[in-house]
Amino acid sequence: MEKKNVAAFFDRCASWWDADMVRNEPVIAKILDNAGVKPGVDVLDVACGTGVLFPDYLGREVASVTGIDISAEMAKVAAGKFPQVNVVCGDVEEYPFEKQFDVVMVYNAFPHFPDPAALIKNLAALVKPGGRLSVAHGMSRAQLQQHHAGRAAAVSIDLIHEKELAALMAPYFDVDVVISDERMYQVCGVRREGEKWVPVKVEVTPLEELVALMRFTVSHNDAHAREMAELADKLREAGKLGAYRRVMDAVADFDVLNAKLDAVLTELEEE
Repeated sequence: MEKKNVAAFFDRCASWWDADMVRNEPVIAKILDNAGVKPGVDVLDVACGTGVLFPDYLGREVASVTGIDISAEMAKVAAGKFPQVNVVCGDVEEYPFEKQFDVVMVYNAFPHFPDPAALIKNLAALVKPGGRLSVAHGMSRAQLQQHHAGRAAAVSIDLIHEKELAALMAPYFDVDVVISDERMYQVCGVRREGEKWVPVKVEVTPLEELVALMRFTVSHNDAHAREMAELADKLREAGKLGAYRRVMDAVADFDVLNAKLDAVLTELEEE
């Protein structure tokens, strides 16, 4: 499982994700209680998607919410719905955060990370001493395995046993919640004192900044071109052929631009 494929998969899902979502309110409330989501805390939502839990954090009057997702389209939807939340697009295992958090939440996302041990180690560095890490799912392990056996099979690994996850967290956390039943899965722990945390300072060259911008542009152009083509089909079905042709000409322009940017990116990567 490659992270770029995970990002591409969720880019494709972003437009319909909220409409397909099912919430179990009592389970979500229990997950948030166990995670220590309460007034005044700073929360990091890892793989936040479209911001499914953002209204729950805000409703509990937390001090701040930061959401991060590797999918540009998911992050774009979340940011559009919740302008009061700091939403970033990036890989949580590499992103240069400037602070630690009281609560780090991984909700309905853990199997989409290829290396659970590495993820826990990286997340531990983002939790304040005395803060909490929560890995949770709003369904049972068996239900999740069945769910991921479908279209998400190529971008998921099996959800590890709760005791195995607790063991991965044990070097950094005092694990005090281990739940795996027919309704939910959750493992939580309190961060012990560790080495002094130092914010990661990343020096980005102009070339690296340009390459990142190009990749972001290509991703968004692809998504917008698909959306425009779908809308154009509606115009054609309505008999508005002139408008249909003009929209498809614009889609073609997107494709040409993307081809040029892709060629430049390929050359830069080969160098």
